[in-house]
Amino acid sequence: MASQERSLVRGMAIDAWKDVWGHPAIWLLLAASSIPLAFLDNFFLPSLYTIPAFSQTVYMALQLIGYCLCFAVLFLFWCMAVFFFDDEVRGKGKLSYRGAYARMTGWARPSLWSGLVVGLVRVFALMAAQIVLSIVMSFLVSGGTTDTSLRILYYVYSFLNFVVADLVIVLVVLVPQMLCLEGGMKVEEVLRASYRLVRERYRDAFILLIIPDLIAGVFYLGAAMLLGEFTLGIYVAPLLLLVVALLEGGKTAFLAAAYNRLYYHILEEEKKKKKSKGGKKSGAGRPAAKKPAGKGSGGKGSGGKQVRKK
Repeated sequence: MASQERSLVRGMAIDAWKDVWGHPAIWLLLAASSIPLAFLDNFFLPSLYTIPAFSQTVYMALQLIGYCLCFAVLFLFWCMAVFFFDDEVRGKGKLSYRGAYARMTGWARPSLWSGLVVGLVRVFALMAAQIVLSIVMSFLVSGGTTDTSLRILYYVYSFLNFVVADLVIVLVVLVPQMLCLEGGMKVEEVLRASYRLVRERYRDAFILLIIPDLIAGVFYLGAAMLLGEFTLGIYVAPLLLLVVALLEGGKTAFLAAAYNRLYYHILEEEKKKKKSKGGKKSGAGRPAAKKPAGKGSGGKGSGGKQVRKK
């Protein structure tokens, strides 16, 4: 059973990467939408520490409000990618980038509010992970360490930060699918649906989330070290911002494609349960009865509804 689960997750990850690699425009679009978040998180907020006696209260407010707003922008285009990849896999592949964008804008209000809430969950998870890991690392370095060991601890801290934060973030990672493919309208409904589905498949969902995070972290640290070796002056920050945006865009595109496939697997599981029980009709998330505006993949309504017809 464990080997079957590993094979399933591996297959989802490989297929999702093929989806992303075959459509680089989605990657670049998500990278462009992630620039505000990348600038805030990697350049603006860290620069505030250099200001003498800067208020921690103001810093926390900027971190919470700024992160949520910037993430909401990225989240809207994440939903667009969900629509697009759904049509590529389960539709007829006729939904253009403009068509996917139109479907996203037709569902923009619930997506925007959900993006703000998911952004709040993410920033709180990241802050909690940083606090816990900082306490642990302070105990490790209290006995005295060398420069080499401090560098190693920094790398360990960076990667553990992803792992600890993702333990919580994974619970809301199916929200885009609940919005786009299940037609969710209310924030609490899509959050509850994502939590229920992920909780039942926590291990698989967590692996699909942590893989791109760790890969992006490796490339980010490598790019930061490489750029630091050259005397590029004022060009270092723009180049690093470009790298971070590309990594964030690729990671988000992968998540959209991978969790679409996890959603399809959930539908198949529930279809089998329905056949075996011969009972009432079952849906994957059922956050709401309404459909996204406009035609769905292949012109058959919402992506979630189309999948059930298969």
